[in-house]
Amino acid sequence: MFKYAFAFAAMAAAAPVLAQDAPIPFNGPFVGVQGGWQQDRQNLRTTNGAVETRSTVKGDGFAYGGQIGYDFRLSPSVVLGAEVALTGRSGENDFNTFQLSQGRTIGATARLGTLVGPAGLVYVRGGYANARYTLDDGLSRVSENRDGYTVGAGYEQMVARNVSARVEYGFSKFGKEELGASFGNQAELDYTRHAVTAGLNLRF
Repeated sequence: MFKYAFAFAAMAAAAPVLAQDAPIPFNGPFVGVQGGWQQDRQNLRTTNGAVETRSTVKGDGFAYGGQIGYDFRLSPSVVLGAEVALTGRSGENDFNTFQLSQGRTIGATARLGTLVGPAGLVYVRGGYANARYTLDDGLSRVSENRDGYTVGAGYEQMVARNVSARVEYGFSKFGKEELGASFGNQAELDYTRHAVTAGLNLRF
């Protein structure tokens, strides 16, 4: 009789400690990996006197990279997060007179989400992005880093005690560039990007 009472008392005393040890979903630092589909889309506008020509080139590729960040539980159902990500992409976009390759992209974003049940998070994201592009016209090869912005939305789910999985859509824009007379006419190139990625985060 006494040994059962003692065991019950020990379990009751340990319960608060165990509850404190259980991690709170989406609260604290994390590091992870991501990959998926990415499409770089450039709109080219050229003018030759009074004649204007517009064309759009789309290039699909595989996006891959990693991220590190921190989530803050502002309330039982609201999460504010900050993240820095580094991604790369395979593939390139071919125009008639030049080729455009995509390099690494760095993003620094914030996200705001609401919990769906005890372990799911629906969120929106936005912030700064910087992408590297290389333009090759057969005679010269020029690389540049372009500043822009990125916005998106996604869903993240806790799949283990310290592991979460997510899927996310993102749109990025990196401004316009005047290519000049070296391309035969006055030309302007507009840089945009669409991406759908999946990722895993290890949480601490």
